[in-house]
Amino acid sequence: MKHGRLLTLCCAALTLVALVVWWRESRPISVVDAPAGKLDCLSYTPPHDEQLLRTSIVPRAQLQHDLALLAPRVRCVRIYSVANGMDQVPAIARELGLKVLLGLWIGADALHNQQEIKLGLEVAARDSDVVEAVIVGNEVLLRHELTAEQLGLLITQVNAATDIPVTYADVWDFWKANPTLATTVDFLTIHLLPYWDDKPTGIDAALAHTASVYGEARVTFPKQRVFIGETGWPSQGRQRADAAPGVVAQARFVREFTRWAHDNDIQYNLIEAFDQPWKRQQEGTVGGYWGLYDTAGQAKFALQGPVQESSRSQLGYWCAGLGALAAVLLWCWRTARRAPARLLQLLSAGALLGALLPLQWQYLSVTNRGLSEWLLSTLVVLAGNVLSVWLLLVSGLSAQGELPKPASLGTSLLGFDRRGLPKPPAGANPVLGLLRLIVLIGLSYVCLGLAIDARYRGFPISLYVLPLATLTVLQLEQRQGWRIVRQQMPEEWLLTLLCGLSAVIFAIREGLNNPPALLLAGLVLCFAASQLWPRNRSASQDQ
Repeated sequence: MKHGRLLTLCCAALTLVALVVWWRESRPISVVDAPAGKLDCLSYTPPHDEQLLRTSIVPRAQLQHDLALLAPRVRCVRIYSVANGMDQVPAIARELGLKVLLGLWIGADALHNQQEIKLGLEVAARDSDVVEAVIVGNEVLLRHELTAEQLGLLITQVNAATDIPVTYADVWDFWKANPTLATTVDFLTIHLLPYWDDKPTGIDAALAHTASVYGEARVTFPKQRVFIGETGWPSQGRQRADAAPGVVAQARFVREFTRWAHDNDIQYNLIEAFDQPWKRQQEGTVGGYWGLYDTAGQAKFALQGPVQESSRSQLGYWCAGLGALAAVLLWCWRTARRAPARLLQLLSAGALLGALLPLQWQYLSVTNRGLSEWLLSTLVVLAGNVLSVWLLLVSGLSAQGELPKPASLGTSLLGFDRRGLPKPPAGANPVLGLLRLIVLIGLSYVCLGLAIDARYRGFPISLYVLPLATLTVLQLEQRQGWRIVRQQMPEEWLLTLLCGLSAVIFAIREGLNNPPALLLAGLVLCFAASQLWPRNRSASQDQ
């Protein structure tokens, strides 16, 4: 195969894949309509980027603004604490015709628990006309902060001090494991989250799974009302088995679930009203994107009619077109021999980069949680893009379509030395070598994290597909034989080996029904194989 032909085919294929991704995001999907009228209840916490401190107070104006936005769409809101100014919610809810499920935040701090209970009972007495129930604790057993006996004493304390129904909220498994706790409450509040289960359930079976668990709860506690206190689906985040987050999936779950609940006269509370970016610190990307509204108060989807994944999906087409146009202009300006093959290579490369840039920005904007993460991830993305563009431009503009060679770390450092030490071998570029090393370090961190602790980590395919594909093709086009010679520096060889082994581990753990995991693992393994496969001495001397 002539130099550059494999690279052209690779870029063209990846461009097609990227455009298909954009097409999938833009097409309207028919989803069952939610029942007419209002949703039953929504979890409400004011949207904010950082977790509130104990001394923080949410302004009344923000509470009024948020609840006024929700009032036309929901019958009630569930709050999780009366601290931080949230004790103002019931009074504001009364003005808007809303009901409230009043949550008391219970944890390991006994003093704080009593302060929360004292204030909560005052609010419940003052606003008893709008408070439908008092929820004493949320997933306290799940967090292992109190025993069931300790929690039961607090619930009994509250129950004895108010005539309003009292309950406790947790994942169904903890109710099942602690049946005596049911004797302390007026009704059970269970959380059913098919995406977050230890064995996640995909969207196609999510409603059936939810209905099955609810039915089990009713059978287990036949004399008590069972209230679904949390259920929902995330709009962003990593795929778990066949459970994939997304706006369309979220709309589908919410609509199908509310239709089922309406038809079976089941009361429920959805999580949640607004996205909570601060939860990404605790639960990864997905934790911040359970809201039916984004942080700006924009609804992610309507309750009737078709739904599309993104309203900005045309951006991918525009950027791909601009990238291709830039490639044509560059070909006309810099190429002396305007060979059609070179034009095709530049066109495919420009369109690919253009289609990937918005996907990269989209991934970075939902996953980065602070300045340090933004700086590090941006460094890796810039290194990968600059490395790839450099190689693609040199290949597309040169007469023979030959690719330059990134130097290893050792020769890169020698290349910057000004004391007369040996220079890198001919054609081995030290800057490209350092860019490649940055990409390798970033990729090693991602792969090792997915292999060791993957629950809250995503699959950054858009960030690495371009440099991995370019470096893989570079290695394949330089290959002339298959004899074993290890001339690469140890740090590069070890990093590549680490990436390959980690990819095998996380691919096996994620399973065959997780396409993003398999795609990333496949890219990494192709890259690792091209780098680690035995080569002849002449092909490797300049590494």
